[in-house]
Amino acid sequence: MAVSNGYIKLNFERVSADEQFSRVEHYVQTMKKRKIVRSFSDRPVSEKLVEKAIETAGRAPSGANQQPWTYVLIKDPVIKKEIRKAAELEDENSGNKQYLEDAPYLVALFRINYGLAKQADGSLKKVRHYYVPESTPLSGGFFLAALQHAGLDCLVHAPVAASQQILHRPKNEKPLLLFAVGYAKDQALGCTGKPLSDIVISNASFSNSVSSASNEGETLIVNDETQLAAIESYFQFMKKRRNVRQYARENVDINLLHQAMRAVAIDPFGGEQPYRFAIVSNNEQKQKIRELAEIEEVKLYQERISDEWREALAPLGTNESKPHLTDAAHLVVAFYDTNERNNFALERASMAVGILMGALHHAGLCTLTYTPSPMAFLRDYLERPKNEMPFIVLPVGYPAADCEVPNITKKSLSEVLVKF
Repeated sequence: MAVSNGYIKLNFERVSADEQFSRVEHYVQTMKKRKIVRSFSDRPVSEKLVEKAIETAGRAPSGANQQPWTYVLIKDPVIKKEIRKAAELEDENSGNKQYLEDAPYLVALFRINYGLAKQADGSLKKVRHYYVPESTPLSGGFFLAALQHAGLDCLVHAPVAASQQILHRPKNEKPLLLFAVGYAKDQALGCTGKPLSDIVISNASFSNSVSSASNEGETLIVNDETQLAAIESYFQFMKKRRNVRQYARENVDINLLHQAMRAVAIDPFGGEQPYRFAIVSNNEQKQKIRELAEIEEVKLYQERISDEWREALAPLGTNESKPHLTDAAHLVVAFYDTNERNNFALERASMAVGILMGALHHAGLCTLTYTPSPMAFLRDYLERPKNEMPFIVLPVGYPAADCEVPNITKKSLSEVLVKF
């Protein structure tokens, strides 16, 4: 839950254009080295590496800053075996899942559907959580990117329903994703990529050449000490990222945005990529989107919002006015594919947003996870097909000179991490 102590000036570091492109290129190239893992080596993994990746995942934005997630870190071989067997029973057609038992660690990500607050009489009251289906996997995208920057490999697996009982999670939590973490065996293949035009809708032209990563000449992180230094540096950098609502009316090179998009044009999960991103840069289009959004926002704040929701949003200082939609240089509208063949499409799309936000932060740009409700007006205005559902808008740009952000806190690692 958001804990606010007023507002503070945004600590924003402006760097040169060359440095912006250099930083985002490094991020993209690191993500492009992600491997398709089907088996793990017996090389031991430092638990501190995985913990720091989970701590980094906790920096992700969430509805009303409620951080509705629990990460369960599993090293116990007995429990890993139980989860492997349960996964095979739940998906009998997928064959043996020995990799879930062989991975040095499993990390189960649970979404917290509602909170529990203790009352004066000792009873527990339900506390509504907001945008949980989008926020929790977005944190998973932060986690995946952190693992990659730590030099670790992972396999993203569908949730195992039985893990809720196996891991003794409470009723208000539900399994969302399962990560098998370790080092891939030598034969692991690199992830392939799609042309940027298959992922991104943009009026500006861009190159369609998105190459897959090559391991030739790659400098590997080979020991715990250098890996811990790398993930600590990455954590400290991501810790500076803040949701920004006050933007300078200043141009942002569209090529910088396209370069950041290449982080999600490379398939980070395996299989189809059930997401699209539409870039809106035209001022007239941004103005129209703002007008349509504020129509819904007025209805939300005047008719739909509950007192509980209003109280949850109060520390963030939000209202029905959305100047960031016209002040930011670009808007990135994220869509997920609602076709039934795309299992866990929203979760995978939200993870992709998390990875993209890391790329934009490395590009020296500010973002905001804006979630107007309902959002179908964006699909209709941008003339996207009915199977594409918008779920997040990212204003992208530079902050205003006097930009302030809420002085809010994040949960500590001990509050989001459970270990077996």
